[in-house]
This record gives sequence, structure tokens and C-alpha cells, in this order.
Amino acid sequence: MFPISRLCAAALAAALPVLAPAQDAFPAKPIHMVVCCTGTPEAVARMLASDMSDRTGQPVVVEARPGANGILAASYAAKAEADGYTVFIGTNSTHAANQSLYRKLPYDYVSDFAPLTGILQGNLMAAVNARSKVRSIGELTEMARREPGRINFGYGSSSVRAAAELYSQLAGIRLTGVPYKTNPQAATDLVGGRVDLMIADTVTLMPLVESGKLRALAVTGTKRLQAQPQLPTMAEAGVPGYALTYWLGAWAPAGTPAPVVARLNQLLTAALKSERVREFIAKAGGEPYPTTPQELMRFQTAEKEKWARIVAGAGIEPE
Repeated sequence: MFPISRLCAAALAAALPVLAPAQDAFPAKPIHMVVCCTGTPEAVARMLASDMSDRTGQPVVVEARPGANGILAASYAAKAEADGYTVFIGTNSTHAANQSLYRKLPYDYVSDFAPLTGILQGNLMAAVNARSKVRSIGELTEMARREPGRINFGYGSSSVRAAAELYSQLAGIRLTGVPYKTNPQAATDLVGGRVDLMIADTVTLMPLVESGKLRALAVTGTKRLQAQPQLPTMAEAGVPGYALTYWLGAWAPAGTPAPVVARLNQLLTAALKSERVREFIAKAGGEPYPTTPQELMRFQTAEKEKWARIVAGAGIEPE
């Protein structure tokens, strides 16, 4: 017979493969990356997916499920199996603003998700049709004061809506919002002259500005874009106190094992540090924002409170 100590050692050795961290073998199959929106979130998600696939040898399949300010995608991802093979890419809409814009949501932004990492923070851009007589935020403000409610703005997400509502509030004007399923759809109607204004992510608007179809007026952050240094901030353009950015984050369904959460955080933050991804985010008017899961949780909680103040200040009634 084996001595008791040798029996214990043998039993422990047999158990080690079962107890080994799940991240050692993860991922062992394709990852499904669900994205809340088209535009910047989808474009950045595809860059991250490509980098993660290169690092792991496993496909990362990106699926955008736009609509309802990201609610459709968030509720879908929240119900997915908590095995790490579903990653949700959301925004300040899904995990901060929607909590004040809607009386009831089909998901809970805290209890239904396991935070993975922040992804980026970025500026929005205010733009009008290139044929518009408006050439500055100051001119737009004066026009809106002369004809309250006549100027309308398109939006396909809560951050884009809030950006215009905040402008309206701080400038003391009244604008009319026109909802769309996605921001690119709203941008198409801006080009077509069916809406007058849009304050949206630069990935959506910049190509249309560069092609001469739209005219950029300002950016929403506290500093100018490196890619468009001639564009003033909204505050510089005559709206004192205006400062608003959007952000992206990554989550897994609640209950995803901690070692798998750690592995996904490792893969995503490594992708955010790659030169290719950093350059892409910079061109999109943003900055990489890698975090720990704990840091993302603290950040989204603070952002939820901030967006509650913005929504209340703009007089938006929850739907």
C-alpha cells in the first residue's frame, strides 16, 4: 500500500487538471462579440476582434444588433450563456444614459453583466449639411433663437440625443429631435437635407465631412481633435460649460467565471495597447481606455449619475 502522504499527493495530482485556471485553455472555440450599435462601436469592435483572433488562433465573430439605444443588443447579451464566449460591446447609452431615459429596461446594467474593461473615450462632432448657410455654432444658435423649434436634429443613440439636448439647454434655445434606429441612418438624412443638425461620433460623420457632404462646426470635448485641430470645442464656439464625451466598454454575462473574466480582460487590454488599434481609435477621435473590471464598474456607476443629471437638466422625460 502507498503511504497516506503519497496517496494524498496522487489524489491532488489527479485533481490539478480540473482545478487549473480556466483561462489556460480559453478560448477553445469562437467568441461571439455582440455590439450595441453601428458606427464607432462596430468599427472598434472589429479591430479588437481581429487582434484577439490573432493572439488566440480562435475566430471572434462580430455581430452588431442596433436599435433602441442599444437595448436590443444589451438584453440579448445579458441572456447569453455565462461561459465567456459572448462578449458585449456597449456604450454610455447602454450602461449609463438608458437608466435615466427609460422607466423600465429589459436588463440591469449591474446585475446582468460582468465588467471586463473600458475600451475608449471620445469626442462627438457637431455637423450640418454642406449646403447649409450655417458656418459656426454661433450662427446656428442665433438662427435657433429667431425660430424656436424650427431647427431639428437627428439621433440614433441616447448619447447623440443628449449631446444636442445639452447644447439646447446651455445655449437657451429650442431644437426638435428626430429619432432614428441608428446614427448612420440619421447622418444619411443629414446629407439629404431632411434634418438640420447632428452631434455624433466622428467615425459616423468624419467621412461625410471629408467628402464635402457635411460641414463640421465643433467638437464636444474639452480639447480639440488631433486629426481636426481647426475645429473649436463647443465651449470655444460660444456654448460656455459645454463638455460631453462618449465611451465604450466590454462586458460578459453575469456569472462568467472569474478566471475567464481575467483572460478576456487580458486579451482586450492587450488589443487596446497594440499600435494598430491605438491608431484607429485616434483617427476616430478617441483615446484608448483600458481598465480593470473593478475600475469599469466604478466608472459606469459614476457615469450613470452624471447622465442622470444631463437628462434631468435637458428636461427629457423617461419613456
